[in-house]
Amino acid sequence: MLQNSFGVHVSYASVDRGDGSDPRPTAISILSRLRVPAGLRDATGEWGAQQEAVLAIPVTDDGRVLTLSADDRVEQSLTAAELRAAFHAQQLTLWLDVDGDLDTASDLDTVSDLDTVSDGESAADDDAQAADGSVLQADTEPEALIEAGAFDLPTVRVSTFSHRGPAVARILATALGVPVDHCESGDWSLQRLATSDPTGYWVTSRADLPLVELNRAESASWFVVTTDGGGGAVPFWTDAERDTRAVLDIDAITVPETAEIYRRLLTEGDGSRDELREVAAKVPLDVDAAHRALIPEALGGVIGERARQRAFIAAFGVPSDLIEAAFDDSAAPVGRRFVPVGWWTAMRETAIAGWGEVTSLTRRQRPIARLADAVRRRPGWGLALTVGELAAGVWAMSRPRGAVKGVGVLLVIDALIDAAIWVTRIRRSRRG
Repeated sequence: MLQNSFGVHVSYASVDRGDGSDPRPTAISILSRLRVPAGLRDATGEWGAQQEAVLAIPVTDDGRVLTLSADDRVEQSLTAAELRAAFHAQQLTLWLDVDGDLDTASDLDTVSDLDTVSDGESAADDDAQAADGSVLQADTEPEALIEAGAFDLPTVRVSTFSHRGPAVARILATALGVPVDHCESGDWSLQRLATSDPTGYWVTSRADLPLVELNRAESASWFVVTTDGGGGAVPFWTDAERDTRAVLDIDAITVPETAEIYRRLLTEGDGSRDELREVAAKVPLDVDAAHRALIPEALGGVIGERARQRAFIAAFGVPSDLIEAAFDDSAAPVGRRFVPVGWWTAMRETAIAGWGEVTSLTRRQRPIARLADAVRRRPGWGLALTVGELAAGVWAMSRPRGAVKGVGVLLVIDALIDAAIWVTRIRRSRRG
């Protein structure tokens, strides 16, 4: 990328005003006057009535802030301290951490207070606070300040796209204690559930990969992409940069190279494209399509929250019907619904269902999987094979040699289990 030749990284800084008012208009004015090629996100009110905005500020490796000259050339003449001072002069606090010097940001806010408060007054305040029983109570009895349920985890609607078979849905339902919907399209499957417990990234086979997991809660939505069986999960937030916009008018910049640097700083500065390239090195992925779902809408990104999520999923090649099923917010089952059962029941039902439900969807066309499926669809054949296995086991048990006898015992045990399974399948097929 072009900005790498300048040794630049994007530093995300928050800005707020002491009175809690919207800091964005003044922040835009300061950055425009200093010609800093920055990005700005919307203000939020997460901390009570205090509004703050997030700035994406390009900073060089030696701690200087990038600016543009009058002829639109990139300069490095502005220091982080000077930028913070410019914000402080307008009663704004810029929390910009450059080379670990974030503490100096609060120094600007405390200078005036230190000048007006005497040592005697400070000591008096300390004594009064120490004598305040409510302060001591807060320190000694913190549990009294914790509301019931303050740390309860929210319910998250999880939609996982992968090549996993229905056996995984049955096991997830039993492990998490919630219903799990499973539907398939081609060699892709969707498993949908709602839970407040971590779903984990359990992979039965590398053929299941990738696992593209969409998590939707009331406050936010995010993706977790698992690309290997060793827990190689990468998180993505399609809304993280959605509202980011350029402070300066990129189209008005007269130097094309500078405009390109500015644009890439805001679209690639968070490192998401590099992470997507790493994912694409392991599993099929349209990096450009996925990246458009992550970059700001104002800079060519996909427009709309749901549209961005759909575009990100589709970049992995997931069929559109599964994507639509994932966004079906009704309580109606999608495909097959597995309900929680005991572990013994789950294992028994998995055995009765057969090898086809355990096999990854990408491997169902392999000879062994196709043969197993063909036999399963003809229970009579399977029962005949089981009888043959039982006869072989009985014959082996009659031999005088110990090793052969041991094999015979195992064959008889396996044949009896298989017989029970095939009888159950035959009964169910007649009822069906």
